[in-house]
Amino acid sequence: MKTAAFAALALTLAFTTAHAATPAAASPVTPSLQASVIDHVGINVPDIDAATAFFNELVGAKVISDVRPGAIPAEWKASFNWRESSELQRFTMLQLNGGSKIELFQYQGPQIDHQPPHEDDIGATHIALRTTDIDRSLAVVKARGLKVLNEPITNPDGIRWFYVLTPWGSQLELVSLPAAS
Repeated sequence: MKTAAFAALALTLAFTTAHAATPAAASPVTPSLQASVIDHVGINVPDIDAATAFFNELVGAKVISDVRPGAIPAEWKASFNWRESSELQRFTMLQLNGGSKIELFQYQGPQIDHQPPHEDDIGATHIALRTTDIDRSLAVVKARGLKVLNEPITNPDGIRWFYVLTPWGSQLELVSLPAAS
């Protein structure tokens, strides 16, 4: 009798769990990736030396790799949606003190648009870097002559942020978390 009750309970639990985890259309559950953090962000820049110096001087980013790949096969360009005439000149990986990384790419070619996309365009991006002192960060970027897009805003949860433009026109957000109480 215990065995029958246990079997009934096991079947009920299996049925309930299966139905709770399965969408109404009864499609199979697709497993999710086991990703937990962002390793790096990539950004195209017009001058990789200037961009490397910018991130080094502004936030102390260090070069951890520097690659000049040579000719890229046409199949690779097609797969990654590059223009046929474009050539990847160089890419570098920079690492910030906290471990986050920024990968910089420099392309060359007659069809490359050297103007950054509008921030409301599909594919447009920004990088957000955490700072411990938003007011000091604002003073630093102003002293460097960077264009500040907004004065710091404080969210209801205490997070403070503002945007600044890099010398090549990409948006960079600086964010500070509220002090622990």
